[in-house]
Amino acid sequence: MTKYLDRQEVEGYEGNLFLYKRADLKNDKVWHYRAKLVGKKDYVRRSTKETVFELAKRKATEDYREHEYKHKNNMETNIVYVRNAINKFFDSIKNSNNHTIQRQKYIKNTWQRYMAGYFNDRKIGDITDDILDGYWDWRNAFYITGEGKERILANKNRVNAKTQSSNNIKKKFAYGTARAEASIINQFFAWCYRDTQSYTKKILKIKASGAFSKEELNRNNRRDNFTKDEWKKIILNLGNYVNGRGIFKNKNDNPLHARQRKNLRLYIMFLASTGARVGEAKHLRWKDVDYDEENDTGKFNIAAKTSKTRKQRFTLSHSSHIYNELIEWKKETEFADDNDLVFYTKDKNGNQKICDVSVSFKTFLSKIGLLKGTDNKNRTLYSLRHSYATMRLEDGAEVYNVAKNIATSVKMIEQHYGHVQISNIGKNLNKRKNTANTEQAKDIEMASTLIGQMKRGELDVESVAKVLENIAKQ
Repeated sequence: MTKYLDRQEVEGYEGNLFLYKRADLKNDKVWHYRAKLVGKKDYVRRSTKETVFELAKRKATEDYREHEYKHKNNMETNIVYVRNAINKFFDSIKNSNNHTIQRQKYIKNTWQRYMAGYFNDRKIGDITDDILDGYWDWRNAFYITGEGKERILANKNRVNAKTQSSNNIKKKFAYGTARAEASIINQFFAWCYRDTQSYTKKILKIKASGAFSKEELNRNNRRDNFTKDEWKKIILNLGNYVNGRGIFKNKNDNPLHARQRKNLRLYIMFLASTGARVGEAKHLRWKDVDYDEENDTGKFNIAAKTSKTRKQRFTLSHSSHIYNELIEWKKETEFADDNDLVFYTKDKNGNQKICDVSVSFKTFLSKIGLLKGTDNKNRTLYSLRHSYATMRLEDGAEVYNVAKNIATSVKMIEQHYGHVQISNIGKNLNKRKNTANTEQAKDIEMASTLIGQMKRGELDVESVAKVLENIAKQ
């Protein structure tokens, strides 16, 4: 039974709020309070963290009003620790329908693997910006001196495997991993702050950049891609891969494996031709595949629920080639209905399921000697997105159009592909030195840009005509 030392009733609360001290704690000078809310069975007990009675009294009365408001509006009053709130957070994203099942599992598993060890036993109200930033020090040490060290030596999920260790785990995580974890942490604390929770009095945010030194950040900002010559090599070998020629020759081939190889080839070509994200391509269905007559190219619908930005959009391929390839694929596959997946694998019952070809792609790259990038790190399917952006910029595409097509910001394009832009600026400057009629070339370029904007609906006919008239008068 709790002993209330130096018990002091707070006036005006009819015995429902009083302050006391605890002899069982090291700091027995600190005032605590006990509050009884009308209609609530349990008591609310908290430390005021104050040793001066008047300051403790002020804190207790402020908290009481907040608890009373929460109780009247059916909000939690006894959530103190992160471990109590996190499961409610998982339930909220499950019920919101804003996340795919795969994303829900990823958020939950990632939190339990990493964040739980750092955050779960902390009081939500005690977490400051400094404590938040301290996560990166803890995370960087996770597989070196932290609890992850034991996981490398003995992974409970590999009990029946040939080896029980997990030596393939990277002790130093990549920038993309830090961004993904920061996103989950920020999402949780934004949820804590919302009016329906009010666990924190401000939004707490963590930045992925805090996990790295300046030198590491400079290396991470440069995104590796395939050069045009490397891409030609990939295309050539994809043909050999599908047809089982050369280094890909296989005597024990069967129709299923042949179908899987063709699926991988088209998947790779689609990513490189559109700049779509891996997750967006995975969920592409035949109803999302269309042809853009105006631009003579493929037009693909990216559904909001499968997009990283949770916004529906259309992405265009850089030519009609991938569209024609997919139409031929549609004639061959037994899954050609509108709601069927374009890229898929089968379960044991022969039904479609979402495919993951990341390992197959790395194996393919390894065989043709292109697995390692300029930074000596393994390339992934995501490298195809970077290749798309780089090649389009090298071919002179507008930064805004590239950014819009792959659903990112111009700032991100300039940050990660600025070296391409600088190269093009140099070429353009040198080209102008040898141009006989620079003004005429600029007028033609301006007219072309205006017509393009009119076709896209960004300008009307009258506006374009007016600008062209002003150009003619100059």
